[in-house]
Amino acid sequence: MLRLGNIDYSNCYPIHGPVLEGDRPVWLQVVDGTPSDLNRRLANGELDLAPGSSIELARHSREYGALRGLCIGSRGPVESIVLVTRKPLEALDGRTVALPTASATSRCLLRILLETRLQLRPRWVDFDQADQDPLDWERSDPEAALYIGDVALRRRVREGETVLDLGAEWTRWTGLPFVYALWLVTDRAATLPQTRDLHARFLASRDGAAANAASLAVRAGTRYGFTASRLRSYWARISYDLDADMLAGLRLFLEHAADLGEAPRVDSIRLVG
Repeated sequence: MLRLGNIDYSNCYPIHGPVLEGDRPVWLQVVDGTPSDLNRRLANGELDLAPGSSIELARHSREYGALRGLCIGSRGPVESIVLVTRKPLEALDGRTVALPTASATSRCLLRILLETRLQLRPRWVDFDQADQDPLDWERSDPEAALYIGDVALRRRVREGETVLDLGAEWTRWTGLPFVYALWLVTDRAATLPQTRDLHARFLASRDGAAANAASLAVRAGTRYGFTASRLRSYWARISYDLDADMLAGLRLFLEHAADLGEAPRVDSIRLVG
């Protein structure tokens, strides 16, 4: 069996949906989870392959490769990685900012944008976005919170709040796209024929995503509770192609992450397939 992690968010559906709900291989075992949950399972040897947070590639560069040609990225606004703040950004210096435990790469990206780009030093606290909304708390802290995935897409902006799209801010600053997740594969699984087969299926999903968006959005809308038009608009923001520009953005992100002590420095990104 090949053990595949599946991010149970709508952004993963255009790649995984056609495979998992179509002619699903009998040798494929699927485990659902949040990005941070799949990161942990992959590191613990409980999975062979998963769409994992980009920062995890640097943290485990000796154990993982990334499937060639696949990512979850954006070339500007992404809508599902947002900082919601009650104060202007410059006023967040020394103030409390809440980070979701479901995230890994997005947490690091926010640190880079606030600490490296703007030279701010917020006080970071964690929260579980599945159970709580920190900006609903009846107290002054926190002043801002990061939301990711479908929670970010569903959350309505309240009076006095400002939304900062992290994908847009990264591209505005660097001129490069951003890679949120990669299909990470362990060394043990990298050469298996099942991995090559699944990789080919995922690439076919990527190549057919635009043409099949209408039917995919209807099925995914039922699963995730969005209208089909909302999902098509959201997916149009996402790039699933790990091309040269995406790799350049990824390398720059990993350099900044290393500068902040979030991960070791990576000399090269090992692509599989």
